[in-house]
Amino acid sequence: MDHPASTAALLLGVSLGLFAGIALAVARRAWTDYTKTKALLPGMRGVAWTLTRVATTRTGIVLLICLVAVGWAAADRP
Repeated sequence: MDHPASTAALLLGVSLGLFAGIALAVARRAWTDYTKTKALLPGMRGVAWTLTRVATTRTGIVLLICLVAVGWAAADRP
């Protein structure tokens, strides 16, 4: 260890390279996940709209049944 500055520079370079490599791996994974999710998005939108239609239909049916029940109860009274 004749040159402590070169050892420190080597350790600094290895550390920065390690951190940069990890950051690059995380960024590549994020872009891969983003691309896969973007490709699935039209299918997911279709499922979301289908589930929304089912929910609104069921809500409408329940409201219609409540309206009929109220009307029937009002017509039954003299």
